[in-house]
This record gives sequence, structure tokens and C-alpha cells, in this order.
Amino acid sequence: MTKIRPDGFHNPYPAYSLRLPEDLTGVTLRQLAVQHRAAEEAAGVMSGIVAALDGAHAPVTYERATHVDALGHVNDIVLAYWLDAEAENAWSAEHPLDSWADPDLTAKGGPIGLWTEVLRAPVDHFETSYSYDSPSWGLASRFPTALNIYHSYSGAMRDRIAAAEDGGLVGEAESVETERVDSAGRHLVVATPANLCFIRSPQGWTHCPDEERAWFEQRVLPVYRQGVDYLTANPREAGCLSARLADLTVSNDTKVQTATLAWFLSLSHLERWTHSHPTHLAIYKSAGELIARFAPDIHVTLGHEVYVVPEGALMEYLNCHEQTGLLPYFPASSRVPS
Repeated sequence: MTKIRPDGFHNPYPAYSLRLPEDLTGVTLRQLAVQHRAAEEAAGVMSGIVAALDGAHAPVTYERATHVDALGHVNDIVLAYWLDAEAENAWSAEHPLDSWADPDLTAKGGPIGLWTEVLRAPVDHFETSYSYDSPSWGLASRFPTALNIYHSYSGAMRDRIAAAEDGGLVGEAESVETERVDSAGRHLVVATPANLCFIRSPQGWTHCPDEERAWFEQRVLPVYRQGVDYLTANPREAGCLSARLADLTVSNDTKVQTATLAWFLSLSHLERWTHSHPTHLAIYKSAGELIARFAPDIHVTLGHEVYVVPEGALMEYLNCHEQTGLLPYFPASSRVPS
């Protein structure tokens, strides 16, 4: 396989990736969510979901986050990780989406929507990158890190994904059209193309010294939010089907408090935005100015997990509004209640 890293390139700052065991074959990341405008009922539903995660076939780790979407609905989300595909399949069979809440709550006109978005990625279809050597969010709660020289140049993300080298992992869909899908009171399953790309990107700054924290809040964070806003408002142009900027409410890492959770049509679509779009170039510029000001003693927490899903992802939505997740973009079929 051919690396893109230029000969003689010197990394301007250190970065780290997970040191994975040789016997690891893949990872499943499942988002489980309650969409609502009724906090009391939603809290009870979420409590049941969390309780199920501590039972048989439990994930190896999970965290919780909250996102308020464009229509003003609160989405309480669990980010659950499995390293054993059979365990995740068994958990899914034991806890189908329509069993999470009383049917009266998810009937048409009911106050609760449920959704789950599931990716299953072989080990050569994902990569990790961190700005510090001791992360504990996401997969980093299970594995140690090591210095990684493949970063801070155009194409570095592809160099870190073994199957993506030499132009691999081409997306099945280059573009999408949107349509309204009425999911009120319905349990819909969305059929997705292969090689969708998902990124979980955290941010953390509350633990920083006062000057660095103020710099990040005033000069970097607004620029970052503008980039996420662009992705949310321009799915066809950006090839980003869903971008949720969420506040972590239960985190494995005290240095992280927010996370962007985004689906792109392909790794190439993610690369196009990161390499050339003005909103992401502005993020690079503002982050670079922070690094130049505070290096080498930088405390702001940055990084990501990136996955390319080779066989498509599982997307289910029950009584959710029509702009939820990937509902507007791909064919949806009704699921018979379990």
C-alpha cells in the first residue's frame, strides 16, 4: 500500500492513535436515541435503555450526549461500542427499537420518537487521532495510544485507514436528493449505500488555563460552529447527510465536553470538505493560530474517530420527525412490530 505522507515531512506537533490488538477484527458503534419535547417521559425511556446496556451482551463502553436539532427537538443519545459483533447482534435482538418505550408514547402524535443508527466497521476501515496521549472517550477507553506520524498533511486520514490507501473505499453514492418521509407513528428502516463515512469529533476546553480557554471560546469555537452549521444546512453540496453537535452529559473523559457526530456519503466527501471548503479551512486557520500561540503546552482537546461502513449502516426511526438523521435521503420501508 502507498502512503501519501510526503518524503521528509516533519509533523508540526505530536498526535496519537490507538494501538489496537492484532486479534481485533472490527468495531460496532451504535447510537441509541430518544427524540422528544417532553423531558419527563423521555427520562424514563432513556433510563430503561441505559439499564439494558448493563445487562447481557452489554457494550464494552458507552457515553451519553444531548443534541437539539434544527426543528428544536431534543435528542438524548447513547454512544455504545461493541468489539464482539455476535454480542451486539444478540443485544439488538433482545432489545428491538419498538421495545424501548410504551407504544402509546411512540404512536402518531405521541411525545416520544426513537432512533438508532448502527455502523459495523472492520478494523481496516477506521482510524483514530488524538491531540493528547491519554484520551479515554470512545474506543480510547479500551486501548492505549501511540505516537502516529501520519497527520497534519493533506491525505493523512486516508494514510491511517488501511483499506482506504491507493484510493480505496469508494462510496456507492456521489450525491443525494431529499424528500419528505412521514414517520409519525411509523417504524421505518432506511436502506443505505455502502461506504458511508461517519466521524465522531470531540472538543474540550473547560479544563484549559484561563487564557487558552478564552482564546478557544472567542476565536476557535465560533469558527468551528460555523463549519458544522454549513454542513447541516447544505447536505447535497457538502455530501454530509447529518451533522449533530452534541453536548456530552456522561463522558469517560473529563477533558471532553462536546462531540460532532456526522455522516458523510463517503470518505472522499469528508476529505473534500476538510481539504478545500472555506469553512473547514477557516477551522484549520483558527486552530493553527491557537497552536502557534500556546505551543508546546496546549491543553485544548481535539481528535476524532472515523469509520467507513462497507456493507451499509442500519438506520431505524420510530415516530421521528421527517428531518431526522438519514430519513430524507434513502429509501425507507416499514418494519413489522416485534
